[in-house]
Amino acid sequence: MENAAAVLGAPTMKILLIKAARLKSSPSRRHDGVMPPLGLLYLAAALKKAGHAEVSLLHIALEGLDQAGLELEIARRRPDVVGISAMTSEAVSMHAAAAAAKKAGVRLVVAGGAHPTAYVAECLGDANIDAVVRNEGELTFPELLAAHERKAGFGDVKGVSFRRGDGIVNNPPREFIEDLDSLPMPAWDLAEMDRYREFVPHSPMLYGRRYMSVFTSRGCPFRCTFCHNIFGKRFRAHSPARVLEELRLLKEKYGVENIEVADDVFNLDRARAAAVMRGLINGLPKLSLFFGNGLRAELLDEELVDLFAKAGVKYVCAAVETASPRLREQIKKNADLERLRAAVKLLVKKRIFVNAFVMMGFPGETLRELLLTARYLWSLPLHSFLLFFCRGYAGAELCGALPPEKRIDPKSDNTCFVPYGGCADRPAWQLLAVKQLTTAVFYLNPARLLRIFRDLPFGGARLYWFLFRTMALKFASPGRR
Repeated sequence: MENAAAVLGAPTMKILLIKAARLKSSPSRRHDGVMPPLGLLYLAAALKKAGHAEVSLLHIALEGLDQAGLELEIARRRPDVVGISAMTSEAVSMHAAAAAAKKAGVRLVVAGGAHPTAYVAECLGDANIDAVVRNEGELTFPELLAAHERKAGFGDVKGVSFRRGDGIVNNPPREFIEDLDSLPMPAWDLAEMDRYREFVPHSPMLYGRRYMSVFTSRGCPFRCTFCHNIFGKRFRAHSPARVLEELRLLKEKYGVENIEVADDVFNLDRARAAAVMRGLINGLPKLSLFFGNGLRAELLDEELVDLFAKAGVKYVCAAVETASPRLREQIKKNADLERLRAAVKLLVKKRIFVNAFVMMGFPGETLRELLLTARYLWSLPLHSFLLFFCRGYAGAELCGALPPEKRIDPKSDNTCFVPYGGCADRPAWQLLAVKQLTTAVFYLNPARLLRIFRDLPFGGARLYWFLFRTMALKFASPGRR
C-alpha cells in the first residue's frame, strides 16, 4: 500500500518531526519524564501511509540538545518540512526549534499538539511558524502537506490555522477520528527504544528497562476544569483485537515486554477493558502493564482488579486531586472518594503498586482544605504519590475564570511541579510547607515502606538507588518532582 502510494503520488518531501522539550542549559542538567513521543509515532505512520517515505524523528530531550545543538541537528538533516509537537511547558523550545528550522531554510514549519491547539494566536504570532494543526493530526497533517505540494493554500484543510495578511484564519475543526482501528500501527521503528531506558517515564518503576507506551483509547467524557481537550470529551477506543495485535507486535517484533498505557480512561468501557485483560491472560503471557495515567480508579471492581493482576498489571495511578468536597464540586472532579479508597485496597491486596495523583494550589483553596487532602492521602494504603500544583492552561475551563496574571505564560517554562507561577491564592512558601509535611508523614511510615519494597514490580540495585535518590530529593528539594 505504501509503495503504491509512493509510485502514484510521488511525494518526495523530507519530513522531520520534532518533539519539543525544555532545552538543555548545561551539561549536567538532566531531563526526567522523557518518554517515547507516541503522538509523533502515530503521525509518522499516517504520513508513511500517505506515501511520504522520508520521515524522521528528533526528540530534543533524548538528544540532550541546547540551542546550538538543535540548530546543527536540523541543518544536518536538511528537511523540507518540520512538524513540531509541544506541551505548554515546552513552548520556549517549540519556538526555538521553529527559528532553527527557518534558519536552516525549511520551507514549511507546522506546530501541533496540546500547546498549539490551545494557543493558536500565540504560536502564529511567531513568523517562523507557518501553520498550526489543531487536535488530532493523523488526517489533517497529510492533507495539509498535499495542499502545500499543490501550492493550493490551506484554506480548505479542516483543523488548520494559518496567517493570511495581518490576520489569522481558523479553518473549521476536523471531526475526531471515529474508527481508531483504521489508523496504522505507530511507527515504532523510529523510536530508539533502548535509549529511553536511561530516563524516568510516567511509570518510574520502568526506569532502566525496555518499554513502550500505547494508546488503547482517546477522549475522556469527564469535565475536570483543569484538563485539556485535545482528544475531545467523548470516549473513543481501539477494539480489544486491535489492542492485542499491537501488544503482540511490540512483544514479538520489538522484544518489548513492558507496556505503559497512556490513555485518559482505559476502563471507562468495562467490558472492553475486561476483554483486553482476558486476551492477555489467554494469549500474551509475560507482559507487564503499567498505568502511568490511563485509569479511573473508582470504576474498578473486584473482578476487574483480579483480571488486572492475572494479566500482569504491575503499576496503577489513582487520581485523588483534592479531598475537599467544595473544591471537588468546583473543579468538576466527581469521583467518589470512598469508592476510590475501596479500589485502592483491592489493588494493594493483589500487590499491584498504587501511586496517587494529588493537586494543590487551586484558586480559593484554604489551608484547611490543603490539610484535608493530606490527611486523606495518609489514610490510604498507597505506595506512593505525585503532587502537582494547579495551573491555568488555555483551553481548560479553569483558565477562563482566572485573572490574566494567574494564567500560564507560554514564554516561561514553569511546570506543574513548582509552586510558583500558578493560580493559587496561597503563598508559595505555604504550599511548599504543606507538601513537605505531606511527604514526611506519608513516607516516614514503617508499614508503608515495607509495602513499597514488598510490592515493587522489579528489584535490582539500579532501581533501589533511583528510589533512594528520588526520596532524598522529595525531602531536600520540595519544589522539584
